[in-house]
This record gives sequence, C-alpha cells and structure tokens, in this order.
Amino acid sequence: MNERELKKFEKQLLEERERLFRNIRNIEEVSRSGYGRDNGLDLTSFAETGTDSFDLETSLNIAGYESEQLLEIDDALDRIKRGTYGICEGSGKPIPKKRLEAFPAARFCIEHQEQLEKENAMRR
Repeated sequence: MNERELKKFEKQLLEERERLFRNIRNIEEVSRSGYGRDNGLDLTSFAETGTDSFDLETSLNIAGYESEQLLEIDDALDRIKRGTYGICEGSGKPIPKKRLEAFPAARFCIEHQEQLEKENAMRR
C-alpha cells in the first residue's frame, strides 16, 4: 500500500472517529439532561418514566457499541503508525483494498474473518 492510500484511510478513520465522539457526547448530554426529571405521580407520568428509561437504555447501548467502534478505529490508526495497517492479523496476508474501503478498521482479511465467525458459532 502506498503512502497516498494510507493517508486516505487515515483520513477516513479520523473522520469516523470524530463522528463517533460527537454521537457519544450527544448521547451523554441527552441522557444527563433528560433522565431523572420529576414527572409527578399520575399514570401518564409512570408511562413517560418507563419510556424515558427505555430510551436511556437504548442510548447507552448505542454509546457502548460506538465506544467499541472507537477502540477499533484507534487500533487501526495505531497500525498505520506501526506500518502494519492492511495486513491480516490472522493470516499475515494483505487485506484487499475493497475490504478496507468498506471497513477501514478491518483487522482481518475476509477469509480469516469468516473462519473466526465459524469458530465462534461452533462454541455457542
């Protein structure tokens, strides 16, 4: 992979990292400001509290997933610095550029990823 291609992937990763940070910050702000308000004691208030709790749980699940994505992106950026970006961590083969274009934080080539998924499915 040449320097120009590496810079392109690095830029994509940094942009996605910033987008995820913004989303997580927004979720944190909304959950702090909107949760825990006193709605009174009527039945409508209890329903609203239940909806608020569900919304908060959903938001926290999304933030958790996006936090995992951030870790993957940070790891990919580190691989760029170390000179190992685009090399499958399982097989040592180059990861095709089409895969990296679709998923810039990819650690594995498609074949190795499929093998890992089959192994995980067999363990369940």
